[in-house]
Amino acid sequence: MRIVIDMQGAQTESRFRGIGRYTLAFSQAVVRNRGEHEIILALNGFFPDTIEPIRAAFEDLLPQENIRVWHAPGPVAENQSGNETRREIAELIREAFLASLQPDVIHVCSLFEGYVDDAVASIGKFDRRIPVSVSLYDLIPLLSPDQYLKPNPSFERYYRRKIDYFKKASRFLAISEFSRNEGIGKLHLEETQLINISTATEPLFQPINIARGAADQLREKFSVTRPYLLYTGGADERKNLPRLIQAFAALPSELRQKYQLLFAGKLPEGNIAEFERIAEQAGLDSGELCFTGYVSDEELVQLYNLCEFYVFPSWHEGFGLPVLEAMACGAPVIGANTGSLPEVIGLDEALFDPMNVASILNKMHQVLTDSGFRKRLREHGVQRAKLFSWDETAKRAIAAWETLP
Repeated sequence: MRIVIDMQGAQTESRFRGIGRYTLAFSQAVVRNRGEHEIILALNGFFPDTIEPIRAAFEDLLPQENIRVWHAPGPVAENQSGNETRREIAELIREAFLASLQPDVIHVCSLFEGYVDDAVASIGKFDRRIPVSVSLYDLIPLLSPDQYLKPNPSFERYYRRKIDYFKKASRFLAISEFSRNEGIGKLHLEETQLINISTATEPLFQPINIARGAADQLREKFSVTRPYLLYTGGADERKNLPRLIQAFAALPSELRQKYQLLFAGKLPEGNIAEFERIAEQAGLDSGELCFTGYVSDEELVQLYNLCEFYVFPSWHEGFGLPVLEAMACGAPVIGANTGSLPEVIGLDEALFDPMNVASILNKMHQVLTDSGFRKRLREHGVQRAKLFSWDETAKRAIAAWETLP
């Protein structure tokens, strides 16, 4: 088979989030496990700064001529009025380009792109013959329209049109059983069309020995002056960060004052200002809640390894990749008892009710005061993370493509 993979998930703003990491690692695993199949990667020319890094990521895995770039007139971002005609033309150009590669199947790693940037993704606008598969991460805006759709009619129109494209796919590769069940229940898709291929972490996420000097340097860079509780990820409403801040603030003062709550990663300035206001209202002093800003992969691994424990309070996740990364690095991990997180964490006593500040507080208090529990979380996480394999995910995807008519 000739399999074409749309790589835009590793080119847009998504490259700074889990989807970007997933797109790149998944595609590398497919290439490693391709056997007799031919793999072609398709890149969007609107993102020139991303092309060479992606080429470099496949340098020893795939011939460079198997990495193709398509171009269209722009801009096409959908949150800017006046781009509609160019966007429709770009959709036709992209589909025609992919069809010209004569694939047996096209896989779209991230269909829900192009609202804030010049990504272009559609199904069935130009070509209706070639089977298309899509990655299914989650359907959060569809399931929570009051938070994600109704406040922004422009985004709602974009998202619902993408859902219409989405349903035209021939196969849906879900990242968890939870996401697979969402697709069946919400979109009424045939069960045989949805395959849970799961996800995994990259090899760099592992327990490491960090020299004292390097650890001190890292802490100084991010203004960390005490042992810290770590969160990494986004800042939108479902991430539930205000309740996490309130739970941390409610710890007994003699315990809380020994620690800092660290939010690692690139967060919007508006969200940071809101979280600082919530922290102040909850009684936290300046410096008890810290923000790192952007962190490199190397720094992220170090932060996972050095944290007192990792906490993930999101009430809706298609998978929750940071949880798996933290467990793979040997961090004690606690998380919400909703969405896909119980499936990923795999330990009931590590879970809390994300809608209840007292529940989050009690679980945090347990980790900080019970060394046996903390040790149990750490040992369980390392073993649990080994059950997730990129090679296995790739093999499941290839098997799903091989069953296409």
